Amino acid sequence: MTLSSAIENLFKSVYELFASVIGAIASVINTIITAILNFFSGVINLFADVFKGAIDVVGGVGSFILSNIVVIGVIAAGYVIYTRQQQGKPVVPTKKTN
Repeated sequence: MTLSSAIENLFKSVYELFASVIGAIASVINTIITAILNFFSGVINLFADVFKGAIDVVGGVGSFILSNIVVIGVIAAGYVIYTRQQQGKPVVPTKKTN
């Protein structure tokens, strides 16, 4: 091994050391930026999912209440018709003729 090849290998090793350190720093910065972007993306997705879930709940409750109103209305109409028939009154009033 000659002195020139030893010096050449020393400079290559120093260059590779600095390149490795710079590569590691760039990788850390890239990882931090990716983590920050993923955090904000996750927060936005969280709010979107919560909002969508709230809309689904409100829609489900609203349709439940509306269907109950319809059922109660049908039962009430049936009761009115039944009681009118029991009292001898016609369901549809007839016109009086003079």
